[in-house]
Amino acid sequence: MDRRLAERRRRVAEDRARTNLGRLVRLLVVVAFLGGLVWFAQSPFLSVDEIVVHGADRVDVGAALARSEVVPGRPMLLVDVAGAQERLRADPWVATAEVGRDWPTRIVAEIEERVPFAALELAEGWWVVADDATLLESVDGPGSLPVAEFPDSVRSGVDEDLGVEGAVAFLSGLPQELQAGARVFATGEGLEARVGGFVVRLGRPFDMGEKAAVTAAILEKGVEEGSIITVVAPASPAVLPPGAAPTDEGESEQGSTDTTAP
Repeated sequence: MDRRLAERRRRVAEDRARTNLGRLVRLLVVVAFLGGLVWFAQSPFLSVDEIVVHGADRVDVGAALARSEVVPGRPMLLVDVAGAQERLRADPWVATAEVGRDWPTRIVAEIEERVPFAALELAEGWWVVADDATLLESVDGPGSLPVAEFPDSVRSGVDEDLGVEGAVAFLSGLPQELQAGARVFATGEGLEARVGGFVVRLGRPFDMGEKAAVTAAILEKGVEEGSIITVVAPASPAVLPPGAAPTDEGESEQGSTDTTAP
């Protein structure tokens, strides 16, 4: 073989070996770097060391987070923030829940709890509900809370029961001084209430906040004892004197007094 050709082949082989070695070294560096990152991400330097909870009183936030594997020692990168929030929000007592990472080692949970507002009577018994009609817990009786009576309704259908939702919305729209002792129930013609010792005809469960405001305004203005307040059409309320018989849509027979809320 020609000497020059052999020398050329030797140099090509050496260059190829150096190139392969360089590639291998770079690959090892990259692997080592990535391995170091993985180790560091799962080391105590970037693992959950503290869980801070704000706003929780009734809710066992620690237990809910633990079920989502948000516990001390858990690598921060592996914390399922969205899953933890979803689990917390599934608790009826939780109105809002935000879970976030506070780097490098802290998890913060911000909770806003629902507050017991009214007592709801269902076929299964009495329940405490929040002001958005969310069922919170079963109770033995209404206690001192405002009352919504729906003994023909069942717990499983409350979420889709416009009557229950409307009743609670009406009660929550009343001033606090009128909520005490107030109750709402269903009749054959819609919803009816007892507020401040007066009968209030509400009709269908719509515009309940407006109906509550109009009712409060009429009572504040002053109503003869025994009168019936009709706010079926809140823009055209009426006060029926004692003994007057109501007709459809809040209109009364002769002798009624139309009252426009101030």
